[in-house]
Amino acid sequence: MAEMKYMVKDGKKYKIDNDGEKYRISWSEELQLKNLKATKELTSWQKRNFYVKVLLLLVFVVSAFSFMYILYRLDAVNFFSTVMYK
Repeated sequence: MAEMKYMVKDGKKYKIDNDGEKYRISWSEELQLKNLKATKELTSWQKRNFYVKVLLLLVFVVSAFSFMYILYRLDAVNFFSTVMYK
């Protein structure tokens, strides 16, 4: 099925058929178009939120591992024995 084309003229929405005929869309069809647009926008925001959450989780995991590695390396250095033997 071909994609339907819509146009707005004088505040009223019309759909254009494959033959080029213009039909005034009904109230329920207009409501369906509004719901479709809102659903697409909501889906877009949910995808963005998911990617931001994954990025934040990745930053948290990397910073946690680097903090643990820094503590491990600092534990391996014995400050007092190196100062005492010099």
